[in-house]
Amino acid sequence: MLRAWILTILLSMSLFSTSGYAKEKGKPWKGAVTEADLVVVVNFLMNNKGKEIELAGKKNTITGKEKLDVVITILPCCDERMFHKEISALGEVRNVKFPTFYVTVPADAIPKIDKHGEITDIKLESKAREFWMKAIK
Repeated sequence: MLRAWILTILLSMSLFSTSGYAKEKGKPWKGAVTEADLVVVVNFLMNNKGKEIELAGKKNTITGKEKLDVVITILPCCDERMFHKEISALGEVRNVKFPTFYVTVPADAIPKIDKHGEITDIKLESKAREFWMKAIK
């Protein structure tokens, strides 16, 4: 009887969580520690997959995996090597001036990075911000 009760609860939880996912899928992503301009760029790229856009004078099809140059700042008390390893799994760490990491990562990885509790800020590098703001207008 107890097993049946537990299975019923687990099944109910999984059904409710998947139905919530379906509702959230069409909504734009909101970053917890990601600057507003970067959130706009990520949402644009994720919501326009398959469409053509002009980048640096060439037509490109949006994939959602476009490389973005970002600056990630973590809490100074965190382990630099461990975080470097985690970020390297998602993108390319170009430089580190602890607690700041300069990273090139696909657009679809930004929401995953934003979920890390040790991150205080994620923003586009200034040249990347200019480039992407012009491209998405």
